[in-house]
Amino acid sequence: MDALILAGGKSSRMGGKHKGSLLIGEESFTQHLLNEFQAHADQVLVSYGEIVRQKLSGCQIIQDEYKDCGPMGGLHAGLKSCRSDTLMTAACDMPLLKWELYEYLLTQLTDHDAVIPVADGRCQPLAAIYRKTALPVLERCLRNGDFRMMKALEQINVCYADVSQFAFMLKNINTEEEYRSFLQE
Repeated sequence: MDALILAGGKSSRMGGKHKGSLLIGEESFTQHLLNEFQAHADQVLVSYGEIVRQKLSGCQIIQDEYKDCGPMGGLHAGLKSCRSDTLMTAACDMPLLKWELYEYLLTQLTDHDAVIPVADGRCQPLAAIYRKTALPVLERCLRNGDFRMMKALEQINVCYADVSQFAFMLKNINTEEEYRSFLQE
């Protein structure tokens, strides 16, 4: 299985600071996720959209084929670049993600095109596992200008997995206030 870190956001709610470059301890959020994935993935991809924000070793930097399409563009690029049939994904603003979540999601994947974690009534399609079989649907959505992940998920065989036991891992940091609060925790 390969891994993809989605790090191409504009960080508009973060006052222009790239969320993947925020620090957890002495490493960036993106580096932290890269370290977590390297022990378990055949290859780690980092999708930056158009602008490469941070040079990292031990991963392959990819860029979106379809520009300004949000996370769907990064997921599409990741599935196209992945050498494996299966791709685990993480948004760079989710620094608490751990392998244990993906290990559980793998048990739920079975014959589905994707397994999406659900906690507290919210699904998290950016901290999920996708098969390459989802790629044609993403391609069609991108060509049609429909960049909504939930719309794409309606068109593929998805398992929605209750991950209440891992809910704390799905915390994402979107604003400077959330980052300050995160650091205090």
